[in-house]
Amino acid sequence: MILRILFVGLAGLVVSFFVLQGKTMQRNSEKPIFLRTDSIAEAHRTDIKVSVNSPYKPSDEELAALTADYSNIWAHLNHLYSTNDVEAGKEYYTEAWFRQICTHYTGVQPQRISRTDTKHDWQIRNWSSDGLVCTAIDNALLTYQYPDQTKRSTQVRLAVVLLFQGDHWRIDAMRFLNESLVQ
Repeated sequence: MILRILFVGLAGLVVSFFVLQGKTMQRNSEKPIFLRTDSIAEAHRTDIKVSVNSPYKPSDEELAALTADYSNIWAHLNHLYSTNDVEAGKEYYTEAWFRQICTHYTGVQPQRISRTDTKHDWQIRNWSSDGLVCTAIDNALLTYQYPDQTKRSTQVRLAVVLLFQGDHWRIDAMRFLNESLVQ
């Protein structure tokens, strides 16, 4: 009889402990990435032409996913350029890239100058055998719109390194090789 009372008391103590733990736990209201809608990427449209000059070639499905993710990356890079909002596109940046841009983070700024990428002529220079790393040269046409509604277009040539992490491609490195004003 005493053993039964001790067992019921111990069971009651364990149940009350779990109930109290559940009540004190904070709920995370942030949805996981795969349940969120990306309004910045959905509003972005650009023309991407891809050529592959690599010993290893991506399949058509891999190329389609890469092209779609590259467009989304540019949507978030343009948003970052305009607003300095590093959080909006963090799922398209590798951890090292995110840490680098956070070192210059001073808070979200009001949008003054906006940048759009009109077209990309993309040359894949190296595609890894496992399909997780891509290096490319991009010839992009960028248009800047200033507060007085004037526009300036530039042709840029840049080198890009992308890594496939999680469920999509992420930017790991970018270097502007040259930039020239388009008349």
